[in-house]
Amino acid sequence: MAEEKKKGYPKIPRANWFLLRDKFKQRTPERVSPSYVASALSMGEASASANIIPPLRAFGLIDDAGKPSDLAYDWRDDTKYAEVCKQILEATYPQELRDLFHDASAPAKNVESWFARDAKVGQAAARAYAATFLMLLEADLAKAKEQNGSKPKTTNAAGKPSKATAPAKAAKAVPAAAAPTAHEVAKPVNEHGGSGDDGGGRRGFSPKLHVDIQIHISPDSSPEQIDKIFESMAKHLPLKG
Repeated sequence: MAEEKKKGYPKIPRANWFLLRDKFKQRTPERVSPSYVASALSMGEASASANIIPPLRAFGLIDDAGKPSDLAYDWRDDTKYAEVCKQILEATYPQELRDLFHDASAPAKNVESWFARDAKVGQAAARAYAATFLMLLEADLAKAKEQNGSKPKTTNAAGKPSKATAPAKAAKAVPAAAAPTAHEVAKPVNEHGGSGDDGGGRRGFSPKLHVDIQIHISPDSSPEQIDKIFESMAKHLPLKG
């Protein structure tokens, strides 16, 4: 028996959906190409071609050549946004799903379970399908602006979030606080607070003073920075030997 073919449903990140809509509001492009999407959403062309162009076609916002449809012009209109979402839902999703979940307050887990069963996909794909469906079902621009405050996550060619590279922290050498000089360290002190020599040729009680110096160096420090730290120690703390 031939294996039943898996179904597929559109999926598009919420932030990318609204950011692209803002671009259309500013100026609707003559053609929505992978290059256009990559520039608009700060992602690679391969990712744009694999993850953004297909749902736009599935929703009827662009044709096979990438030309925006009349629906795309209505999509960018705030007063028509809810109606556009309704049209997309009716044209894209089966009646059963829309009958079961007809309100944006529907439990996301239940919607995910439906997609997992119907499309025979794993948890990650079912979650992405459900998120897109619920976003269209919500069709509320006011809520969208509240929930879409963070920057959109760019995706790589595999459709996974790209990891942002954090700038390397420059190692900072923390100056020692008023370190004693070698002369002060080596000079003995008697029990009365004076020097070891009591002035009469006799040497009094001369305890030895031992000083421990701890230096905390960041693991991100380069070899040159570490050398500079020890050069500074040698300069300001000249020790015998």
